[in-house]
Amino acid sequence: MSRNLSYSRSILAMGDKELEVFVHRWVAQQKKEYFDHDEFGNANDLGRDVVGFVTSSRHEGAWDNYQCKMLGKTLDDAAMHQEIAKILYYSSEGNFTPPRKYVFVAPKGFNRKAERLLNNPQKFRKEMIDDWDVRCAKKITAKKTLPLTPSLRKVIEDFDFACISGVDVAKMLTLEGIEFVLADTFGDDPGSAPSGVVPEELSSEESEYIRQLLKIYSEHSKIPFSGAKDLIAHPAHGKGFNLQRRRYFDADAFRRHFRDNINAEHLEKFNDEILAGVYEIHISTDGMDRLTKVMSHASIIDITGIFGRHKRASVLVRQGTCHHFANEGTLPWII
Repeated sequence: MSRNLSYSRSILAMGDKELEVFVHRWVAQQKKEYFDHDEFGNANDLGRDVVGFVTSSRHEGAWDNYQCKMLGKTLDDAAMHQEIAKILYYSSEGNFTPPRKYVFVAPKGFNRKAERLLNNPQKFRKEMIDDWDVRCAKKITAKKTLPLTPSLRKVIEDFDFACISGVDVAKMLTLEGIEFVLADTFGDDPGSAPSGVVPEELSSEESEYIRQLLKIYSEHSKIPFSGAKDLIAHPAHGKGFNLQRRRYFDADAFRRHFRDNINAEHLEKFNDEILAGVYEIHISTDGMDRLTKVMSHASIIDITGIFGRHKRASVLVRQGTCHHFANEGTLPWII
């Protein structure tokens, strides 16, 4: 409860642009919902703020509009009429298809008249048509009065007013994936990544660090391991080799999860800290000594940032990141 109250206060203290950026970050997380996304909030946005495009057809296909309203008070019915009229007018002019969904994001909420419009979509449409001259004609552009032409009226009549919804700060904090936006914006806990799944057969993506490990284990044990299966079957080294692969795939799952959900700078910072933490040990050792000492030290590196603050980088992930460095050529096990 206290955490939600804290975030509520922080969101309510945002400026107009900060809210748009916050909402855009959330829309960008909805990868199953949207093909692409964009932020239009400026003087020539034609009634659009943050847009999620459902298909590659973009504005010629289905799209959703998130209209951000950081006001000093609750959003009222007059503002809602004005914004919906604007988007439908520019749609009638051929700038884009009418939106599939229209979401008012108003952290301070909606007054009773605005709530009435949201909860009575057919009345909203009728009111807009009946009161166009009073509510809308002079509100869309300062340059001229816009009459309710037959083509515009048809767009309004065909538009599904039931697709209009409202989100206040309380609802914002319940949106799916909002924890990642809170992590990016306020340094909140991004949650845990899934554990890695180690395939029985070697995957092509892990071939390079595996090749290097085979050489290290062969030199250390004086046994020329010809392949991973031979090493896995070895009574002394099989368990350790399997653990190396588990480390690699735990780090892989960690990377994929957070790469897809939060700002890349958090992963970059994490990788930089692991690299800096093991670098001197790596360059001053070799062979099995390098492998064991780097693995040992990676497990105790004091990670900062959101992963360190919320303890979201496990020992296996830290160690497995070193295998990724080897796989990518950043810090190969064999120099």
